[in-house]
Amino acid sequence: MSNFDDIRAYQDHEVSSVLTSLLNDGDFLSFIAQQAHPKLHQFLPFLVKKNLQKKLKKQFEGINDVANWQKTIAPFVQSIIDQTIDTFSVKGIENLEKDKTYLFMSNHRDIAMDPMLVNYALLSSGFATSKVAIGDNLLGRPFVAKLMRLNKSFVVKRSISARREKLEAVQTLSSYVHESIKQNHSIWIAQKEGRAKDNCDKTDTAVLKMLHLAGRKLGWEFKDSMKFLNIVPVSISYEWDPCDIDKANEITMVEKNKVYEKTKDEDFQTIIKGLKGHKGNVTIEFSAPLNLESNQAEDWANKIDEQIYNGYEIFENNVLAHELLTEDATSNSPIFDQWSQRFSDVLKHDSYSQLIKNYAEPVRKKYNDVG
Repeated sequence: MSNFDDIRAYQDHEVSSVLTSLLNDGDFLSFIAQQAHPKLHQFLPFLVKKNLQKKLKKQFEGINDVANWQKTIAPFVQSIIDQTIDTFSVKGIENLEKDKTYLFMSNHRDIAMDPMLVNYALLSSGFATSKVAIGDNLLGRPFVAKLMRLNKSFVVKRSISARREKLEAVQTLSSYVHESIKQNHSIWIAQKEGRAKDNCDKTDTAVLKMLHLAGRKLGWEFKDSMKFLNIVPVSISYEWDPCDIDKANEITMVEKNKVYEKTKDEDFQTIIKGLKGHKGNVTIEFSAPLNLESNQAEDWANKIDEQIYNGYEIFENNVLAHELLTEDATSNSPIFDQWSQRFSDVLKHDSYSQLIKNYAEPVRKKYNDVG
């Protein structure tokens, strides 16, 4: 896949050299040291990084392909799940076949956790992990870009503004996805660009049309491309979102006609917050692969939305939020105290109403209460 060198995931023969470069990356070592030994790193940063470098070098020995790398970091993923998720449930895996390749299209709540949990669910059930589409806005730190591309991530160039360059980028992206599917590598991609910060999940037809570009070059109809990609809608449901207040604050600010500007390191900090924050119960549900006879992107998008909504896990806090939204809530609700405690610092804040709307949205969508 030499034509895709600027966006593709790393290949097996590159793994060893990339890991070596990470061992010599001060920013990477500092980040790991801060997470593992925050207090000690504050007073003896050089010593902590040096010891960490030796430890990682030993752990990295013998890792010379992507599969072994993913096996090595599997305990880290398991640790995140154990520490931040109460129960993790996987449904619909029986809809998939291990000898087939899929394009998993999900709603998007968390930058790193969404694809990580989808791949964890696949791996735990004996399936190969998928390649992951990530925006180039997440790659501000070189070591983050390396870690993600080691973990089967490929780059979606979202920051391009020139029309011609943007067209070339989406054509290349479409070709990469098609080539990956052809080589039996499944793909994970969000149903639209960026997270749904208001929890209003809606498939962007532009994503589907992008995916069709490579098929259109071959003279395929739209439905031919969609069937070739073997699209599986995936519903990801978090009981609690570690970034919920941040999202509500941003939406409220924008609605008040105030300009919201990201801080320089905001995306990276959001990744960390999403990884480390408590999520309560989490459910992932895989739908059956789609098979429509329509050549209309809108029809495929609507069907993806329908399947994602049907797959939502509705938690007690979603029900309470919907009751609060419709003024049917009572203090006798079993989740009321937990809700009040969690959001005690924003109960009188302008963004509290948006917070309620966000948590109520899955109920509204699943049961068609969208009025």
